[in-house]
Amino acid sequence: MALTRFLVLLAAAALFAASPASAAEDALLRAAKKEGKVTWYTAVSLPVAQEICKKFMGKHPGVECIVHRDGSGKLYQRYLQEDKGNIHVADVYHTSNYGHYLILKDKHLLPYQPKGTEKFNASFVTKHHAWTILRAAVLVPFYNTKKVSAADAPKSWKDLADPKWKDRMVHSHPAYSGFVTNGMLLNIKNHGQDYYKKLAANKPKIVQSALASIPLVARGEADVGAGTVSYGLFEAISKGEPLKVVIPTEGVPLVSSPNAILKKAPHPNAAKLFTDYMFSLEAQQVFANRFLYVGHPGVKYPKGLPTLDELKLEVIDPEVIKKENKNMQNLFRKLFGV
Repeated sequence: MALTRFLVLLAAAALFAASPASAAEDALLRAAKKEGKVTWYTAVSLPVAQEICKKFMGKHPGVECIVHRDGSGKLYQRYLQEDKGNIHVADVYHTSNYGHYLILKDKHLLPYQPKGTEKFNASFVTKHHAWTILRAAVLVPFYNTKKVSAADAPKSWKDLADPKWKDRMVHSHPAYSGFVTNGMLLNIKNHGQDYYKKLAANKPKIVQSALASIPLVARGEADVGAGTVSYGLFEAISKGEPLKVVIPTEGVPLVSSPNAILKKAPHPNAAKLFTDYMFSLEAQQVFANRFLYVGHPGVKYPKGLPTLDELKLEVIDPEVIKKENKNMQNLFRKLFGV
């Protein structure tokens, strides 16, 4: 009897100890369901965003997840225009242009620490909690293996400026892609602005998103890509596309993509619930399955994806991105005419 009573008391004590957190989670869920939806502005590829939303809604029925997917630059301009007009649509904001977050930090972003992130890789969290890094990837050149031999393929960023690639290349736009902005800063650091003058002389096809260059090269409309996001490229290769990753000798820019809750989010509780979910093991594994690097220590990465330790990484200071963002766009427009 004494043992039975002890076990009952022990169970009751455990229940009591756990109840405050559980009660808070239940209250957040009830409040989120009352709001009914969460709107996510995101620059991650649409299939990834849709999978995250689908899994979130399956786990939290009654809270609709709405995705607005676009490039980093377009989402930033859209948000600023809406805010200027006192129109508030987005709850959660996620892009790959770190400089924008420095601009938005004090007036627009709500400090919030997603559940469980105290155990994350330190490179993916911030002390101020205005944002947390949702995913990271690198920008890499690539080529069509049916049209370019391994011997003739570029081995470096500098090789892409060779006149032999004239009319055979595709390049994405820094006004749209945060990844491309990082790439431009890295290449100008290593090779100067003359590098982009030489690229422009090669008359590449210009697309907006870094992801948009992948299908062009896969279809043979261009032989090489001057830079795309690694996760989209590895995924295309895993599906059998005739593409090959180039790991440039100069190194690759590591692009960290923050995620934040907006201060004027129309559905603040749903925003917190959704943010907590995105940093859960289930959601983080979705990103990892799509060849993205994440902060959660429990994920397993697919075969073929090089670890960050295997790459020569260049991390562009966010303050530099903030300062040079417009300059990169203007330089690109001047040289490439778009």
